[in-house]
Amino acid sequence: MNRIRPHASVDDVLRVLTQVVEQIEVMWERSKDVSPAPLSVSQLRVMFVLEKSEGANLRALGEALDAAPSSVSRLCDRLEAVGFLERGLSATSRREVELSLSDRGRAYLHDLRERRREHLRDVVDTLPPCARSTLVSGLRQLRDAATSVQGVDDGDDQPGTQTA
Repeated sequence: MNRIRPHASVDDVLRVLTQVVEQIEVMWERSKDVSPAPLSVSQLRVMFVLEKSEGANLRALGEALDAAPSSVSRLCDRLEAVGFLERGLSATSRREVELSLSDRGRAYLHDLRERRREHLRDVVDTLPPCARSTLVSGLRQLRDAATSVQGVDDGDDQPGTQTA
């Protein structure tokens, strides 16, 4: 018997998406707990922005994070203290400081993403191939919609370039 399923309502999608995001947050928190230097969500956001905007100054970083300059400066101070961020003089203005991730900061993000992928791999491996294909298609559409509506751009389709 061939049954036609009705389209999911926005509320149905939001209910399931919220549940999935909450489960992923729990898995990702576990990934962070095994880190030698666990970071706050705000510190991770700084690192993700700097990864895509090497050489940004505090003003640009604050705009990207929608945060006050004093808060951004304190976040950067903490990241610099653990060796994940470097400050350098701007090539265009002596009064500006350029911010960039250190090699240690890049390695931290790489390791964090690997741990997160391993946690997710256990779950994704249980899905049949057709469900994985459907999931990838749906997630790409969701990512593209987020980019369009919110201006959120977390990279392209290339493996290893996605944010955590």
